[in-house]
Amino acid sequence: MVGSRADSGSTDLETELVAHLRRPDRCDATADVVTTVRRCLADIAEALAPEPGAPAAAPPAVVTAAVRWAREGVALETVLTACHECARDALEFLAERIAAAALRAEAMVDGARLLVRVVEVVTTAAAAAYLDEHRIVAREHQTSAQTMVAALLSGHGVAALAKRSGFRVAPAYQVVALALPPHAEERAGGPEAVSAARRKLRRVQAALGTPLGSRALSLLRADGGTVLIPLEMDRSGAGGRTAAGLMSAEVLELVAEAAEVRPTATVATGVTAKVPELAGRAHDVLDRLRAGGQPPGLYRIADEAIAEHDGPVADAIRVHRLVRPLAAPGPRSRPDTPGAA
Repeated sequence: MVGSRADSGSTDLETELVAHLRRPDRCDATADVVTTVRRCLADIAEALAPEPGAPAAAPPAVVTAAVRWAREGVALETVLTACHECARDALEFLAERIAAAALRAEAMVDGARLLVRVVEVVTTAAAAAYLDEHRIVAREHQTSAQTMVAALLSGHGVAALAKRSGFRVAPAYQVVALALPPHAEERAGGPEAVSAARRKLRRVQAALGTPLGSRALSLLRADGGTVLIPLEMDRSGAGGRTAAGLMSAEVLELVAEAAEVRPTATVATGVTAKVPELAGRAHDVLDRLRAGGQPPGLYRIADEAIAEHDGPVADAIRVHRLVRPLAAPGPRSRPDTPGAA
């Protein structure tokens, strides 16, 4: 162990290693990150020198800094790269010092063993702090997004909430009413049904994230809900609207594959002030489609449709009929029952 033999030269080498790590000018990277990381490496090296294998608490300095870096958008790889660059520099120092002082090989082994342990403690603490902070940020963003959806759907307090939360309100939205039938594991009942519903919802949310972009807002439960996709005015002079991603047949196929059920979606488009009206209409049409036994798929609500007709598809045009999604292996391989949508 490092420092276990007074005649090995390890103790002096440890002291020199700590002093070397405290030098702020040894690594090329973001100055704030490197300075903090080197200081943490030095502190942990000093604390662990007597017994490298002993348990070590997460360095408060690196935890505090990692939380701040995560909030500021500094990439975790930048922090870990800085840590390893400083560790490589320290290892080169150990090798040079061993050669210059003609110390025995045991001193180099002890120094390297200490350095590996130090890097383990610091990188683990930084990564854990990053993940914890990102979970907090994600929860905060989800809460704000759900509040914004509720405001848009009610038509009240949108401007004030946007100012407080930082969400940008688009001039128009594609309003999607989505129905998700129960998964086979949900229909089985029992305690596992609730967990299965939650897993299905998480898969659906992840499937929507990539094609629709981060500005899409959703208020979803295990059985469906509402998705608002922002539209920007077309600046080309055509007078239309554009969006980074729209609910389409391809996107609904992704949802079907992720949920392992056959969803039904109705889509309406209009200016932001009409979002409450459009959402109510989209869900009304969705309910009538399902009650009328219409097949799962994507339905677009015509702008001038007449809602008073008795037919369930009187004011909706079927854009895409879903094929049955591929069943996943294991307990999810049981086919959905007909008419579950």
